[in-house]
Amino acid sequence: MGFWKRRAFNQPEEALTPEAQRQRLWERAMQRLQPTLPPDSPSWILDEAFDLQNRLVWFDVVMRVGPHWAKRRYRYDEEVDVLYFSGEVPFPETELDRLPPERMVWPGHPLL
Repeated sequence: MGFWKRRAFNQPEEALTPEAQRQRLWERAMQRLQPTLPPDSPSWILDEAFDLQNRLVWFDVVMRVGPHWAKRRYRYDEEVDVLYFSGEVPFPETELDRLPPERMVWPGHPLL
């Protein structure tokens, strides 16, 4: 017995292929993420995991936080259109050159 249940998919979403659902979910998550990125340094978006049935995506972002670098974890819930911050751990600056260059995002540029 619960007072909260997720909505069932509506017809247009069910018609989308899994890849189209994934792309749509990712684009919406990136729209919510954009304002949280630092305006003066690059960030890297890494390690995304999708739950298409519940319309969720988890991902990590390496970004500058004050004078230090951090790896932050986020969860985007398309049902309520909310990006949740799930914590951060320090990220060593010496490891920045090992991050994939194709996952780098510069301030003000469209996200992946």
